[in-house]
Amino acid sequence: MNTNTFRKSVTALAVTATLGFPAFVAAQDSGANDVERIQVTGSRIKRTDMETASPVSVFDAEAIEASGFTTMENFIHNLPSMNGAMNGSSTNNGSGGYATANLRGLGSARTLILINGRRYASGDLNAVPMAMVQRVEVLRDGASTIYGSDAIAGVINFITKTDFEGAEFSAQYDLTGEGDGETTKLSGVIGTSSGKGSVVLGLEYQNRNAIGQADRDFSRIPLAEKNGKAVFDGSTINEFGSFVPTGEKKTYVLDPQTGEQRLFNAQKDGYNYATDSYLKSPQELFTINAVANYDITRDLRVFLEGGYANRQSNQLLAPTGTFWGAPVDADFEYNKTGKDLSVYRRLTETGGREYTQDFSDYRMVLGFEGYLDNGWSWDISYNYARYVDTTVEYNQANRTRFNTLLDEELCNSDEECPGIWNPFEADSLTDEMMDYALIANSPVVRGTTKQFMANLTGDTGSWSLPAGSIAWAAGVEKRWESYENQPDGAAAIGQIYSTPGIPSEGSYDVEEAYIEVDAPLLRDLPGVQSLDLSAAVRRSDYNFLDAQTTTKFGLEYVPKDGLLVRATIAEGFRAPTIDNLNSPQVISFSRYVDPCTEYGDSSNDILDANCKADGLDSDFTPKTSQSATILSGNADLKPETSDSFTLGVVYQPEFMDNLNVAIDYYDIEIENGIGAPDISLIAEQCYTSENFSSASCDLILGPEAVDTKSWPSSDYRDAQGTLAGTDATTQNISTFETSGIDFDVNWNDEVAGGLLNLRLDGTYLKDYNYQVQEGAAPLELAGNFGADSNFAGRIAAFSKWRTNFTASYKVEDVAVTWISRFQSGVDDVNYDSSDLSSSVGSYIYHDMQASYFFNSETTFTLGIRNLFDKQPPYVSNNNDMNTLNTSYDTAGQYWYARVGFRF
Repeated sequence: MNTNTFRKSVTALAVTATLGFPAFVAAQDSGANDVERIQVTGSRIKRTDMETASPVSVFDAEAIEASGFTTMENFIHNLPSMNGAMNGSSTNNGSGGYATANLRGLGSARTLILINGRRYASGDLNAVPMAMVQRVEVLRDGASTIYGSDAIAGVINFITKTDFEGAEFSAQYDLTGEGDGETTKLSGVIGTSSGKGSVVLGLEYQNRNAIGQADRDFSRIPLAEKNGKAVFDGSTINEFGSFVPTGEKKTYVLDPQTGEQRLFNAQKDGYNYATDSYLKSPQELFTINAVANYDITRDLRVFLEGGYANRQSNQLLAPTGTFWGAPVDADFEYNKTGKDLSVYRRLTETGGREYTQDFSDYRMVLGFEGYLDNGWSWDISYNYARYVDTTVEYNQANRTRFNTLLDEELCNSDEECPGIWNPFEADSLTDEMMDYALIANSPVVRGTTKQFMANLTGDTGSWSLPAGSIAWAAGVEKRWESYENQPDGAAAIGQIYSTPGIPSEGSYDVEEAYIEVDAPLLRDLPGVQSLDLSAAVRRSDYNFLDAQTTTKFGLEYVPKDGLLVRATIAEGFRAPTIDNLNSPQVISFSRYVDPCTEYGDSSNDILDANCKADGLDSDFTPKTSQSATILSGNADLKPETSDSFTLGVVYQPEFMDNLNVAIDYYDIEIENGIGAPDISLIAEQCYTSENFSSASCDLILGPEAVDTKSWPSSDYRDAQGTLAGTDATTQNISTFETSGIDFDVNWNDEVAGGLLNLRLDGTYLKDYNYQVQEGAAPLELAGNFGADSNFAGRIAAFSKWRTNFTASYKVEDVAVTWISRFQSGVDDVNYDSSDLSSSVGSYIYHDMQASYFFNSETTFTLGIRNLFDKQPPYVSNNNDMNTLNTSYDTAGQYWYARVGFRF
């Protein structure tokens, strides 16, 4: 085997083995001597082969199409290197319509998303022009030295079509096995080229219909566990009102049948909020993108890129309520108790809280690239990216006016008040009352990224080492970032309950310079066909931070034909975002574990004494697992820092043609992680300290800080007994440690007159340890499910094994693909022996697709995702839908048909 040929093929494998499709180059130019030069994600050096020390996976357009997915969200989320929670269509509460990636489970903020090697402002996967994507390159190690901040976990680089000739059109229709969740997708790409340049234009439209939680048996009612059984457990804030008499600790209702006062019963009186919530959120998406280049001279080219995406999405939650405990006097006309009350009433007449987004993402690039007479290449570009997220949140409560509706004197003094309201009766809120007391919240968020880049790459030519010339790249970059969150005018004057009214805005700029070298150390020696050392250093000077320097080193060793050994070691950092620094105080209802839950069973005397001091019964169970928490940014934040290490082998055996194997070990450690303190930990540290002496107790500011009623005899709890007002200001407090193994096996050959391709790619998560703050025990999430700190504590699975196996066969006019997606079982990291389900077994989903090629222009495809309609698991510890909704398929079986034309 020719060594140079192997070096090219084995590195192509390292880049593409994940899906096993032919290697493609990231950039390709012809210089003064018509030497092909290639740039691969993770390196700025343009070289004559694809060899780098970093592990990179490439997925081409054919692989994306074979998956059957209609969005980049679903394709990226199903890569084995993704883990933990992710924003997208399966997240109804809190996604804001965004779709994000979670490489290595380290969070979207630590996964840098690029289009053609450049940043875009929003990072929303929905904004990626799927029809224009030629391939996706996933760099699976730290890349701060190459791309700057945010690349701690790695990089996902979407490469668009640039030299497309002709036209292609596609239409796809998806439908679940239940007959809902319809998705329609239309796309078209046209392009032309000449000897001087090319132009490509792509259009795409997609419409996805909603699926409701009530449309699936597993999610149609919220469940809790009582006496060893899963039972309905609705919200205390119901359609006919629950209430707490002033000075008392019990929650009551007026029985809707008898009118008698009795204790609230969750199974009888609870509100089923699932009926008003989406399982899969709807979305309408339009994108238009164009790429053009023109050769001004033989060695000078100008290029342009432009992109626009508009996403109209929405989420639906249960109707709002008088969460603050609306005051009702003892002499109020409809108050039959004779006592002053705090009333909690669900406003079911409104039909639910609808959150809508009209989101626009813009991207424009102008640049020049060329070659110098000595063969060095250069490029210079200016990238302008901006997004505008216009949100309208319907049916929010104006607290002042609802209180007026419950006070006859106040109502009479307000000429607009339509009359007093009976909160103890369902369907008693009239249209006039709703017009008076409901309000829409319409904040606007804007973000802008401006990026100037200049790069020069070449080699030392005749000034070489004995093994060859040193390849190098150097460059400078300046980036300007700005962000603005403009609240609704009514929120600014405090007229929308639990909605911040303080603007948040800021900007910064950063100047950066880097240099990268790739030095051949040894060539053609016994036991050493080649040994190369790469190194890079980057200096980043932010106008609000001390300058940061990061380094990266890599080694590539080919001892013999068919074997490549590679390793990297890199430093990384992530600068705090403008939102991290400047976001105002907001109230968020954060999930927490109350240390006083059934504290009578505890052997901790201090806990027992403190819970009793709060006036709680020994069998106390909180009525909600969400605590009103105060979140805010922090202008004193410092950067996160990281160290990463990879070691891998790529093997191409001589005894079996077309078999390629790649195995890479990774280890990443992050310090000074930016995050909010854990509410559960604060509560535990406070309540297990003698006489509430812990400093953590000072962080629980109490119900007055969130403007709600107090629990008698407690400084920390609201009228329903829930901890309230915990200060969770963003801080540099977290650490992450994760390690594992990526593996890719690919084989293809001619079988029975057709081409058979078998591929296995996967990730083994060896360790994932997260320490929320100093003094907390590390959370060991590998092989477990638990709160993902990167996504507001959503409960998600961190499976130890995630693999995709693909078998494809093409013969004459027919192509068939079978994909099996596997994830190993997980256990609740907070295991409780009383839980009905603290363990989930292994899951495997099967997808099938068959295509018929009528001719060279027309293709018809039928496919099924989740062929056997595998349902998500029930787990006792969950955030929503009674399951781990971002870790398992919630929609069930999906059928789809696609027709494609190419001319």
